[in-house]
Amino acid sequence: MVRQRSTMRLKKIDIFILKSFLLLFSGTFFLCLFLFLMNTLWKYVDVMVGKGLGLGVLAEFFFQSALTLVPVSLPLAVLLAALITFGNFGERYELLSMKTSGISLLRVMRPLTVLCICLALVSFYFQNVIGPDASKRLGVLAYSMYQKSPELEIPEGTFYDAISGYDMYVKRKDSRTGMLYDVVIYDVSRGFEEIRVIASDSGRMESTEDKRYLYLHLYSGEQFENMEAQNMSRKNNPYRRESFREKHILIEFDSDFNLIDEQFVSGKATSKDMRKIRHDIDSLSAQQDSLGKGNLYDYRAVALAKGFVPSQRDSDRIAASPVSAINTDSVFQSASRQDQLRYMENMQSRIRTQQSELSFKKSSMSVGDENIRRHWIEWMRKISLCTSVLIFFFIGAPLGAIIRKGGLGVPVIVSVFTFILYYITSVSGEKLYREGEWGMVGCWLSTIVLLPLSVFFTVSANKDSTVFEVDVYKVFFRHWFGGKVNRNLILKDVVIEDPDMERCAALNGRILECGSELVTRRRLLPDYVKLFWGEGTAVSDMRMLSDDIERLVEELANTRDKVIIELLNAFPVMPVYGIEPPFGNRTVNAIIGYLLPVGLLLWVRAALFSVKLNRQVETVTGIASNLRSYMETGKLNDNY
Repeated sequence: MVRQRSTMRLKKIDIFILKSFLLLFSGTFFLCLFLFLMNTLWKYVDVMVGKGLGLGVLAEFFFQSALTLVPVSLPLAVLLAALITFGNFGERYELLSMKTSGISLLRVMRPLTVLCICLALVSFYFQNVIGPDASKRLGVLAYSMYQKSPELEIPEGTFYDAISGYDMYVKRKDSRTGMLYDVVIYDVSRGFEEIRVIASDSGRMESTEDKRYLYLHLYSGEQFENMEAQNMSRKNNPYRRESFREKHILIEFDSDFNLIDEQFVSGKATSKDMRKIRHDIDSLSAQQDSLGKGNLYDYRAVALAKGFVPSQRDSDRIAASPVSAINTDSVFQSASRQDQLRYMENMQSRIRTQQSELSFKKSSMSVGDENIRRHWIEWMRKISLCTSVLIFFFIGAPLGAIIRKGGLGVPVIVSVFTFILYYITSVSGEKLYREGEWGMVGCWLSTIVLLPLSVFFTVSANKDSTVFEVDVYKVFFRHWFGGKVNRNLILKDVVIEDPDMERCAALNGRILECGSELVTRRRLLPDYVKLFWGEGTAVSDMRMLSDDIERLVEELANTRDKVIIELLNAFPVMPVYGIEPPFGNRTVNAIIGYLLPVGLLLWVRAALFSVKLNRQVETVTGIASNLRSYMETGKLNDNY
């Protein structure tokens, strides 16, 4: 019965954890998806503005964009939701209650781990099944929007050639009334030989109701038109000049939104599933091998024809010739000056031709290799994005348990920096692999960087590691750089055993005697040899003084006298370890001593500690003198 109750209790905890996570995940997912959609909007804003697109086209564009962005949004949403969930658990001491009940952090993360595995499978499904079709539809929409000419969006100060057969220049326009000023139109619809130029002071453009024509109204201008096609053999060509107060032109213009053929974007790797990508990689690789062999065959044929490579017959003849070597310099020098120039020009021409051919073939081969690498990048990205869901969870959940901060403050900051690290490593690695500078490891660079972090954070959080506690680092820096440590003794309300004042007086006298002796024979700079190969007398005396002070403070801490408590609080905590050998192992200290750059740095640190300790010894001497005076006469020295 006890085991059954425990099982039921743990199941309720699983339900509680899942509800807490799913509630936050639903919000963070749509938030991340919205942010990525806004990024897509800024990317295509120039393509969409002024095109007269309908709401249906825009809705489909954003819907297809959202489908392609789901795999990218899932890792960031999981990271943010895990950080907030476990941060809330830690901030509300719910995680502490679970641990005190014998439930480890890994047990708390178990239901969410199963959920994240399901989310990773959903991410893979979107990338391999829904994503390619959505990417294809998105590419068709984007390119169709790019090809669609704006209805009335004529730019100022530049020539506009989106209307077929016309180039239009507008110096200024009124966006409120739609009037165009200082309009120049080049009509090349009948060919450049019969070009027509129209210049007017103002004008206005509108589309017909059927969206098939543009109706252009021009005011106060002139028209120049060739009467006949220009003939290069004639010096003069007749043309006609016409002045007008008002002129109307009907231009054929299809304003409807037409989708391009899907085959135009079907060759991209983003519009293929993994099976199609592998099939196309094999086809492209075979094509590249065939192209490379063909280039090699062509190069050998051309080189053989032009004399760069000897034929087999010539090679046999040269090998059978008794002449061991041909001095080309002497042959060249024996020719006439005119022949020498002809030889040089001929050879330079052949070299330039060959370089141009090789450069073109290299470029074509590079484009093919890059296309293959793009397919491999997309194939491996479908897997890496799935694994990133789990990696981000095992980063967010332990960090939330360690930081113990909920809400949208610290978790958002940590999520942004983590995702920036992921994005930079992912883009940089894929770019290096796409350019052929790295191998396939570049596609997994983000995983290689973040996976050890997730393991480290999970292990640290499960073991309640103090790696993220600020006090640990404060103690570390105080130890190595000698930070000040204050005593905080207070009067005790209940004292079980009063201090032995005679023993304390003797101990204080020994402190005063030792401090005075150290002041008289103080040494500012430590001995380098004794620092790394043994302790000196000054270090031993300083250690003895520090131990006596701690024993005196511990003994007199039970006193009922407020003045003595204040004097004890005035005793400094002496960092004697700063002038002792830096490490506990004598072999390590000896090795560090031989490594002069590191040894000198530690020696400088010991010198700084030595200066500080000398000042503290003077302070200790003064406090011990006042304490002896107060314990003997009940009064302090005048200089205190």
